[in-house]
Amino acid sequence: MSLYRRLILAVAALGLATSVFAADEAKTTATTTTTETTATAPAAAEATPAATTTTTTTTASAEKVDLNKATVKDLMKVKGLSAAKAKAIVTYRKKHGDFKAIEDLKEVKGFKKMNDKKMQELTEQLTVG
Repeated sequence: MSLYRRLILAVAALGLATSVFAADEAKTTATTTTTETTATAPAAAEATPAATTTTTTTTASAEKVDLNKATVKDLMKVKGLSAAKAKAIVTYRKKHGDFKAIEDLKEVKGFKKMNDKKMQELTEQLTVG
């Protein structure tokens, strides 16, 4: 092999090895940091889960999507709503005005034949504000 080919192979091997070792080092650093934090403040760690649970509960209830203010992108984040249904909701809202109740979704094209179970799942994720 020529000198240039060997040089290229050496640089390529070094580049690949560096990224692999860098990833391993990042994992090791993250593990070490977590271990140090836990070892330093065990009393604070016991008080934190209660606060975290409260925050999680508050966040879960705040994740409801308002039918009258949501964009198509916001509505697509709701489990069970496709892009077409999200567009249909926004189009209906522009044409007929704001929703008075979540049950008004049954008037939107694509929701008329929806069974009660799927409608209940949507109701849990939506709100009318």
